[in-house]
Amino acid sequence: MKEETRTQEEQGAAARQTQARLPVRRRKTGGKLALAGKYKGLYLMLIPGLALLILFHYLPLGGLVTAFQDYDIFDGYYSEFIGLKNFRNILLAATSDKMYQIFRNTIFISIIRIATNFPIILALALVVYSIRNKYVRSIFQGISFIPYFISWTAVSGMAFALLSTDTGLINTVLHMLGQEGVRWYTTPDPWWLILAVTSLWKGMGWGTLIYIAAMCNIDEELYEACALDGGGVLRQAFHVTLPSIMSVICLQLILDTGNIMKDNYEQILALVPDSTAINETVEVIGKYTYTQLNGPGMGSATAMGLIQSIIGLILVLFANKIVKKTDNEGIL
Repeated sequence: MKEETRTQEEQGAAARQTQARLPVRRRKTGGKLALAGKYKGLYLMLIPGLALLILFHYLPLGGLVTAFQDYDIFDGYYSEFIGLKNFRNILLAATSDKMYQIFRNTIFISIIRIATNFPIILALALVVYSIRNKYVRSIFQGISFIPYFISWTAVSGMAFALLSTDTGLINTVLHMLGQEGVRWYTTPDPWWLILAVTSLWKGMGWGTLIYIAAMCNIDEELYEACALDGGGVLRQAFHVTLPSIMSVICLQLILDTGNIMKDNYEQILALVPDSTAINETVEVIGKYTYTQLNGPGMGSATAMGLIQSIIGLILVLFANKIVKKTDNEGIL
C-alpha cells in the first residue's frame, strides 16, 4: 500500500515538473482590435468598396417611402401618403392587361436569356480551361472579353449593320441564296431571341470568369488519375471539372433565378426601334419604370421596383432551398 502511494506521488511530481518545463502560453490581449491592427492594410482596402456599397445600395433604401406617397418633387419626402394605392394601380387597376404583358415579357425574355446564355457560357469556360497552352488561353479569353467593354449604343450600330432591311448583312446573304429579306425592325417575333443572342455575345467573356477561377483551384492530380484510367477530355470534364465546380454552378443558377424579374432595359432602349408592334413585345419592367421616372409617376416607379425586388428575393430563397436539397451549398 505504501509502495503504491509512493509511486503515485512520484508520478504526480514528475507530471508537475514536466508541466513546469512547458512554455507558458500567454493570452493575447486586444482580441479583434489587435487582429484588425495586424491586417490593417487589408481593412483599409475594403473602405472604398464599403463606402460605395453604403452610398449606392443602402442609403437609397430610404427612398422606398415614395412608393407609398403621391410624390411631388417640391414636397419631397413630405408628399401626401396614399398607402398601397400605387401597388393597386399596378396590379389591380384598369391597366392590369398592360401590366400582365409587361410581366410576361420580362419573365419570358429572362428565361430565354438564361436558357441560352447559361449552358453556352459554361461550355465556353470548359473549352477555354481545356486549352493547356497558357498563352493561347490568355489570347482566347482576352478576345472574348472585348465585347463586354462595348456600350449598348455601339452594339445597336453593329446590329443595324446586320439587320438593316436594305443593306444589312443578313438580308444580303438571304438575297444571294434566293430568299426574301426579313424586315427585322418591324417584325416582333424574333426580337426575344435577338436580345438573348446579343446579351450572350456581350457578356460571355465576363460570364466565363467565375467558372475559370473555380477551375483553377481543382487539384491537377484528379486529372492525372482520370487520364490513367483512360479518360479523355470529355470524360475529365464530366467526371472531374463539373463535379468540382458544382457549388459555383449552383450559385450562378440561384443568382440567375433571382434575376428572372430583372431586365436589361438599357439593351432594349438601345437596340429596339420606336415601333408600336415591337414595343408591345419588348415592353419590360425596367422600361416601364424608366418611363415613369421621366414622367409624373415617381411613386409608381418606386412601387414597381419594390415589387420586382420582393419577387426576386422570393425566387432566390426558393432556388436556394432546392439547391440545398441536392446536397450542394447555397448562399444562405
